[in-house]
Amino acid sequence: MKLDFSALEDALIDLANYHLPPAGADGIFDRLCQILRASQRLRRLADPDDAVVLIRHVLRREAQQGSRFVSLRVPVTDGWPSAAHWARYGVRLHSERDGLGLIDAHPWEPNWLSQADKPVFEDVFAEHNVRQNWTRPIDPFLGEASGFSEYVSPGQREAVRSALLLPPGETLIVGLPTGSGKSFVAQAPVLARGLEGGLTLCVVPTTALVLDQARQMTQLLKLRFPGKAVHNLAWHSSLSAESRDAIKTAIREGRQGVLYCSPEAVAGALLPALYDAARANLLAYLVVDEAHLVSQWGDGFRPAFQMLAGVRRGLLSACPTTPFRTILMSATLAPETIETIDALYGPSKSVNLVAAVYLRPEPQYWVHREDNPEDKRRKVLEALRHAPRPFILYVTKQEDAKIWLSVLKAQGYNRLACFHGATPHAERVAIIDQWAENKLDGVVATSAFGVGIDKRDVRTVLHATVPETVDRFYQEVGRGGRDGSRSASLLIYSDADLELARSIASPSLISDDLAFERWQAMFDQSTQLDEIGLLHEIDLSTVPERLRQQSDYNQAWNMRTLIMMARAKMLQLDSQSPQRFAELEAQSGGAFDVLGEEEWSEYFRHTVVRISSLDHREKGAFTEAIANERSRAVGASNANQKLLHQLLSGTEEFSILLDRLYRNHSPGRTIVVSRACGGCPVDRAHGEAERVYAEPVALGIVGESRFDRKLWTERFPHLDLNQPILLLSSRPLDDGTTYSVFEAMVSTFGIKELCIPSKYRQRERRLGTLHRRAPEGMLFFQNLEEERRQPSAYQLPRVTMSDVSLDPFLFDLARPVHVILASNTAPDPFHPLRRLGDTGTNILTIDQFQRGAKF
Repeated sequence: MKLDFSALEDALIDLANYHLPPAGADGIFDRLCQILRASQRLRRLADPDDAVVLIRHVLRREAQQGSRFVSLRVPVTDGWPSAAHWARYGVRLHSERDGLGLIDAHPWEPNWLSQADKPVFEDVFAEHNVRQNWTRPIDPFLGEASGFSEYVSPGQREAVRSALLLPPGETLIVGLPTGSGKSFVAQAPVLARGLEGGLTLCVVPTTALVLDQARQMTQLLKLRFPGKAVHNLAWHSSLSAESRDAIKTAIREGRQGVLYCSPEAVAGALLPALYDAARANLLAYLVVDEAHLVSQWGDGFRPAFQMLAGVRRGLLSACPTTPFRTILMSATLAPETIETIDALYGPSKSVNLVAAVYLRPEPQYWVHREDNPEDKRRKVLEALRHAPRPFILYVTKQEDAKIWLSVLKAQGYNRLACFHGATPHAERVAIIDQWAENKLDGVVATSAFGVGIDKRDVRTVLHATVPETVDRFYQEVGRGGRDGSRSASLLIYSDADLELARSIASPSLISDDLAFERWQAMFDQSTQLDEIGLLHEIDLSTVPERLRQQSDYNQAWNMRTLIMMARAKMLQLDSQSPQRFAELEAQSGGAFDVLGEEEWSEYFRHTVVRISSLDHREKGAFTEAIANERSRAVGASNANQKLLHQLLSGTEEFSILLDRLYRNHSPGRTIVVSRACGGCPVDRAHGEAERVYAEPVALGIVGESRFDRKLWTERFPHLDLNQPILLLSSRPLDDGTTYSVFEAMVSTFGIKELCIPSKYRQRERRLGTLHRRAPEGMLFFQNLEEERRQPSAYQLPRVTMSDVSLDPFLFDLARPVHVILASNTAPDPFHPLRRLGDTGTNILTIDQFQRGAKF
């Protein structure tokens, strides 16, 4: 039993006696059920304004999905909305008789929007999925480990494979849009290698995300290792001392496997245990989620995000033989963000990029300017009376969020919450839980709300402000439509909002002279940590002589100075010295992680830098380097402001603006954006939006190239392993012999990659367990048809199974060993009138291979 449109009328008419079903999969009816249950208890309609909005939503959705005029009978007795009340929400009550009336809802066509922009929200009510299906079969070893049957997209597939094949000590930047499965990039190595395969440390920006990611990972691990205990995977401020000690012990002993935590924890309480693990080669991965915050939040707001780069460098230097791998993931990677990551996580030659960027097709955009504060307020309220639920109302300032919550409560909306930077932790957790359980229809929020909160059915994102950058605007719009169905973005702003955005977006950059003064003062009072004078511990509370004022503000400017120097390649951020936290551990009686607030403040007042430029004390060279960095930052800020003005003015299609923001042409950092737009003012004024969008090119990293070819040389000395090997068969390639060849290739000869036609993979079910014969338990499958469009770049020993004819590109692929399995009667791709068996060189017959495999 479920509540749906066909049953809703009966429930409304006989509410007191109607048996309401439990929560279902349909979020809108789930919300209505909650209100109707409360109504049964109160013996009157509970939350009438929330109920009317949801009923309007149901009526418009039914009309859009059924292409017909839709109506419902409702009571008109006391306790139910009057005709005027219904009318405020765009619902007409008529044909009243016998205590019942008929209601129907019409499209919303506000008189303050252009004719082309009307009606509003109709496609969103329809809830048609507009996301293209780019799923790919998952590599069986990962399918077995995770329970998943598919990769979400080729981009996710290449990111996951690149993470698994990343050389030790190197860095991987992953750029995948929201909804493309970034989380699995971090989960896959743990699931594939097990909890004893070294620690994967996942750094995320919020406690909510720590808890959510840990919950998801725990579920996967319990399925992967049934009957095996799973450690606590989340480190957060509410943990007991016993739980903290257990986690640190598990890290030191190599039993933790994976841990989700904040950057502050990595740079602070966990650091001693992490150093111990590094010295024992027990660190496998450092993963930074929402990595754009390294650039956007780090300049003062979250200094621990910047310190992560130094902690990483220090931990890498502590690894005696096998350095860990670093992965930085984000859905929005502007060129400036990538440059910052290169500077902090370089050298650039060890930083790899996998990006498959497409613009979200779900959001439809509306923009309206209103400078009169009262008229703006009225229009926002009018929009919310007609907007699909659930919604997020974004503002810039905490005080504005509180004011808007009061305004909406006064309008009769009760299923709301307010979320901003100062919201207490316990309240944040409660709001996120209520949001996930459909107990809230809307959230009034600043940009603090949304990071890591994966609610898939958000239908409306309304901005009563101007976000300071197009990047932030797109991130916040991206909270909607994660299920692939349409979502609405409505931005109502004033000139005052635009001025506030300008002031926030203007980069806080220190002058050349003052930056030099700050650096001189910090360096003069630093503690040298090495014999040659390159490694120094810096006291961020140092005050240049002429400023004389110690404050958090002063520390922030000192940190900004160091970040600018790092971006200018004058220094590298390094880790707090082991001696430093050893002293603090001794002072705290070994309880480093439970230091008091004053001790932690003292701890975070220090950071370590490694000098990269020997003329850092020469004012001319210093100011030139800083001036170049400032010019780059100002240029990026000005370009973003120009994009913001174009977005607000409606002069260009939104996908063109977003393409300019995220496209990158830097060598080795190329990002090509696949454009899509669900509809914006330009589309509606000049024609239809682009509904079909190209699948983004997804290229993995080159991957590992080390491979011991000794066995190949011993068994088949006549072959040139630097050229493709033609393995020719006189029998049909789809008979049982082919599988036995694959089995021997994987188990005996170290083949890690099979490229085969899709039909053969579907037919030969035994391939799904072939990875169990691989020495490391990993075997990657390539689709031959897809390879013809875009060959993979992984440097893995490989077998390619040809179908009818060989493709010339197969002979150009660089692999440690590349075996091409083909029929001896197949035509030679370079001499089409002759057969491979007659013209081919570097040939191995099936019989020769089988004898070599049994040798």
